[in-house]
Amino acid sequence: MKKPFYLLIFMSLGLLVGCSSGINFNISFDQKGGFGMKEVDGGFAVNTLEFVDTLEELKDLCDEWNNPAFNKNSEYYSSENSEKIRSYDESFFAEKILVIYSFDTGYNKETRIDSIVVDGEQLIINTRIKTKRGTFESVGFNWLMLIDINKSDVEGITSIQVMNK
Repeated sequence: MKKPFYLLIFMSLGLLVGCSSGINFNISFDQKGGFGMKEVDGGFAVNTLEFVDTLEELKDLCDEWNNPAFNKNSEYYSSENSEKIRSYDESFFAEKILVIYSFDTGYNKETRIDSIVVDGEQLIINTRIKTKRGTFESVGFNWLMLIDINKSDVEGITSIQVMNK
């Protein structure tokens, strides 16, 4: 009689552990570069954190951020960054969402994603910033990560946040 009770507790704990673990994701682009820039409050913003559900949303976001990926007249249309962004098509968005994360960094910093979790209606990207050893220039630059996530794992999210460790 005690075995089923212990089995029930063990199975319940397994479900709780499964719920607290992160969701699967794939970083399809992770290198120096930015997503674009837009005017905000009289200045320019270059850091981006957005999730995109459809190809049309991606195109609209590119327009909003002055990203040249879909502008055939741009000198940057053939860049690796633009080609990667154009590679996301309707079939991709049928099953996945795209998270666009562009941020400022420096030569002595390395940002890595530890996990991505859903907390209610919010998608939380947990990152770790590692400071490299050595002597580096104090020049900053923009970095871009494009992250693929299964739509079924993030149904109902309305916002996104990065948590740095």
